[in-house]
Amino acid sequence: MEEKNVLRSIKEVLANMPSDWLKLTTHRLDIYDEALAKTQFLAEFERLLQDGGAASDAYAALPTAYDYIRLGHPLSSILEWAIAQLNGMQADRVIGFSSRMMPVLAVLRKNLLDKKQTRIVHTDELPAHFDEALLHAVYGYAFELVRMEVGEEIPAFNGSTILLSQQRLFGKIKWPANVDFFVGTHALGSVMLVHGEANAAYIKEIQHVRRRESIAMTPADCLLALQMMVDGPSVPQAKYDRGRDMAAVKGSIQQITNTGTKALVASVAFPCNMPL
Repeated sequence: MEEKNVLRSIKEVLANMPSDWLKLTTHRLDIYDEALAKTQFLAEFERLLQDGGAASDAYAALPTAYDYIRLGHPLSSILEWAIAQLNGMQADRVIGFSSRMMPVLAVLRKNLLDKKQTRIVHTDELPAHFDEALLHAVYGYAFELVRMEVGEEIPAFNGSTILLSQQRLFGKIKWPANVDFFVGTHALGSVMLVHGEANAAYIKEIQHVRRRESIAMTPADCLLALQMMVDGPSVPQAKYDRGRDMAAVKGSIQQITNTGTKALVASVAFPCNMPL
């Protein structure tokens, strides 16, 4: 699909999407087929686009895209679909995360188990959340870090090459030769693109890590990412107060459990991504 058609479709969807796409974080059993899940959602979604778009009730009737935000949801599926369309890829080869490190960890995990080498190429300074020593000491991950200039030719490598790039927007990327995985990190999270048939076996493993260890990019952040895709980086972003939000989470725990016991929170998925 041409870029202008993708963006026009996204703009139409955002204008007509059901409110549940933003607020519902579980799944509706009445429209859920676990065996088909995300593939069924995107197939029906594309059919609606081919028919010229739809009203909110038609989008609401689409099959559920996975269940819970750890596996995915309608807005994360559409964001991944749009990025795939803009880059001439199949949608299952684009995987978004709320975390900015988890897609890298997913590849490192599989390569450790497969005894395969990993090279991580970066064109910017490594972000603060990338702790090389911790990855070696705690996880035992082995990898080679290579700093290169933008546009510099990446040499061949006997193993997997991850290109780590800090991005402002979501959309079309420049894919250099000899790169297996592109990880674009954003303030909202990250998006991994899997390149080539030789790496198709990684898709299921990466999805497994997202399902068990992390979550997809949240509905609120996916909505903002799609808006930025259509309207550019000037889209206003909501401001969040971590202290206030944490107090609200703990208050909800006490209310639900009907207890005055102090709640301990190990981690919280806020609407705006925290550095992970």
